[in-house]
Amino acid sequence: MSNTLLLLVAGAVFDTVGDIFIKNWIASKTAISLGSGIFFYAIGLSFLIYSFTFKNMVVTSVLFIILNLILLSIVNYFYFNESFSNKEGVALILGVAAIVLLEVN
Repeated sequence: MSNTLLLLVAGAVFDTVGDIFIKNWIASKTAISLGSGIFFYAIGLSFLIYSFTFKNMVVTSVLFIILNLILLSIVNYFYFNESFSNKEGVALILGVAAIVLLEVN
């Protein structure tokens, strides 16, 4: 796994944690959830920004977004008990295929 992909995975994990806090903030309206969400977003996006120094910005952004979507789908399924349709499942598989195609030299 390339250094860029490791940075993007770390960034996507932090971004996903931020998404979880923001979803909790929407339900609870607590300042700590909002602050935590913003904090984790800032860390996640810092990883994304740093990865721009290693790879094309468009490719890096696409990889980051796909990784975040995959992680969010897993969290939504297991933590929030939200299912996704067959169409969404196919889209996630295509996202994984896109990661493979963009990372294979």
